[in-house]
Amino acid sequence: MDNAGYVGLSRQMGLQRELSTVANNLANMNTNGFRREGAIFAEHIEALQNENPSLSMSTLSRRYVDLSAGELSITNEPLDVAIDGDGFFLVETPGGERLTRDGAFSLNSERELVNSGRLRVLDESGGAITIPQGQNDIIVAEDGSIFAGGQPVGKLGVVNADPSGLVREGGNLFEAQTGYAPSDDPRVRQGVVEGSNVNAIEEMARLIEVQRTYEASKRFTEDENERITRTVRTMGQI
Repeated sequence: MDNAGYVGLSRQMGLQRELSTVANNLANMNTNGFRREGAIFAEHIEALQNENPSLSMSTLSRRYVDLSAGELSITNEPLDVAIDGDGFFLVETPGGERLTRDGAFSLNSERELVNSGRLRVLDESGGAITIPQGQNDIIVAEDGSIFAGGQPVGKLGVVNADPSGLVREGGNLFEAQTGYAPSDDPRVRQGVVEGSNVNAIEEMARLIEVQRTYEASKRFTEDENERITRTVRTMGQI
């Protein structure tokens, strides 16, 4: 394969990964607290010998997470909670503590607060939050403090993390590889859930754009392969 073929192939590989990213965004457009991902391409230029023009190849350098807020929906359910502003809820997974914006909470059989994935929601000290039996009058204050029957039962763990250190795990979970810190001024709203921040129209337009670019790059690579094949055949007949 010559230089033109490598250029086309590198572009196709990056576009295929971006296509997967956009498709995942669309698949999670109805996932509570989901944060869309975008792709960043980088151009690598290398000087060639014998006065040939430089060679430019593109690669998908990295993905980034769009942390802009999703749409808030009023449910009036006492266990539905949304963060108003920056921050994440803490939940417990088999792999350790993870961050999420999914605030559609409920109670498990032990009356522990869990999210929609049935993961235990943690308080500010990293422990489970349990609602006493028979106490269904639940109030969540703006700072995340939870009261049941007028008595305090815990406080939601709301934390902040460096966006560059967030690694997605599943639809709406993140691992904070560079650590996290408690939010200085958490603000939560009861009876509200936050949806995905995916804009369906924008993502569909991007999906079509990436598909068309991929097809054009594929045709370019096929044309180059055909050109090389014809050249080899011609030289073999001389």
